[in-house]
Amino acid sequence: MLSLLVLFVLILIVSQISYSAKTDARVSRNEDVLIAMDLAIESVLLQAYEDLRADAEADAAGGGGDAGLAAAAPPQGGEGGEGGADSPADSREDEWSRPQRTEMNDLQIRVLIQDEDSKFNILSILTENEDEAEKAFERLVRVIEYSRAGTKAEIVGGDARRIATAMLEFMNRRQDQFLPRPELMSDDEDNLDLGLPLTLREFISLDPDVFTSDLFRDFRDEDDKIVHSLGSFLTVSSSLSEEGSGEGGEAGPAPGAPPAGDGNADEPADDDSESRAEPSGQGAQTPGSTNPSGAGPGGEGGDTADGRINLNTAPPAVLKALLEDRNLPYRFWDEVIEYRNEPDDEVEENDDPPLDEYGEEITVNQYFGSVDDLAEIDGWNEIEPEDQAQLRGLLKAQSSVFTIFVTARRPTGEERIAPDSRREDIEREEAEGQGLVRTVRSVVWRKVGGDGKVEIIPLIRWEVIDYVPYEVRDYPEEDR
Repeated sequence: MLSLLVLFVLILIVSQISYSAKTDARVSRNEDVLIAMDLAIESVLLQAYEDLRADAEADAAGGGGDAGLAAAAPPQGGEGGEGGADSPADSREDEWSRPQRTEMNDLQIRVLIQDEDSKFNILSILTENEDEAEKAFERLVRVIEYSRAGTKAEIVGGDARRIATAMLEFMNRRQDQFLPRPELMSDDEDNLDLGLPLTLREFISLDPDVFTSDLFRDFRDEDDKIVHSLGSFLTVSSSLSEEGSGEGGEAGPAPGAPPAGDGNADEPADDDSESRAEPSGQGAQTPGSTNPSGAGPGGEGGDTADGRINLNTAPPAVLKALLEDRNLPYRFWDEVIEYRNEPDDEVEENDDPPLDEYGEEITVNQYFGSVDDLAEIDGWNEIEPEDQAQLRGLLKAQSSVFTIFVTARRPTGEERIAPDSRREDIEREEAEGQGLVRTVRSVVWRKVGGDGKVEIIPLIRWEVIDYVPYEVRDYPEEDR
């Protein structure tokens, strides 16, 4: 009996040792995979920086478009507009705007780039001009309301207004908030209640009944429809300037408005923060100006990030929120969206057409070379001159700030989907398959100097996020 008991004890000890050893081995393997993921993601980020730089350098050299696919599609700006070689447009026809996939050391890598200039800048609700601040606030409410329309996570008008109001109070009563207020070089000592967020995710610290965690992540609802994060429609990073303060000219955003000056200051932005605030009234113009600082009449301030919204890349929810429906002809924005999704007849047929991330042929569509090209849209001449001027002050055709999402995936299941598989098979495997996943977000400012020199200035160098982002499309496919 004693021998049997000793045998049971030995079996338990050996089993425990074996279990612990296997667990440690699994943890070590996962750590090795995570290190490999980080190295692969860093390599991809550096390549993305260079691609964005090359795109801007090609534009500055008079290329008129992306060095790749979009080079075949010349800018469509009319005479006296913003288009042409001197002011090339950024659009979804540029290579950086298309998601890309690759494999690296048994890791599946996907890159998605969103331009922050396609989103509505919430800092615009802080402008000192009360009328413009009220208009900006109503735009914010509409963007939030439209952002998830048609999904199970739809935000109704009352909830959208509560979210926008909470955002405004958070920024205007910063010292009273639960989240500690960081000390920034751009702080106004005479108004310490004003505090601008460095990221949208700071709002998670507010009322959990209003700011649920799923507001800031992409996911699929009960009907398998894609629900996008508010970060796909809102930003705090698209209004950057280099204001001379007498202490080195720190970079920072005016509250959602075009910056003063020509944007060619010598001092670069601080790499450690996403944004710095230049309080409204210190040289920054309010949204809606017909001639933003840094751009000539009807022109583009290509070397600045001025808070205006890129007409070519903005999601429909953002465009439709700019003005009230009663101020625009019926289906005006639908016509705009249709325009930028129609094939460009001026592009010659290619015997070897480029392919998208799923191996499907890419159709080159037309785009707006400048805001002046809105005159080609039916109904533009029916808009009141005052509203036309307001749209010109809110829109542009270039982008300066970009968010780069890199997702690394290591499948652990027995079956692995090949990169050249059908789109639905790849997306199903990614949604249901087992594996290690790591997604990193990086935000950069692509600053183009007057001499054509391009700087890639990190605003957020590396941030691990807890979701895999989806591309925001004009016409989402039901089976995405």
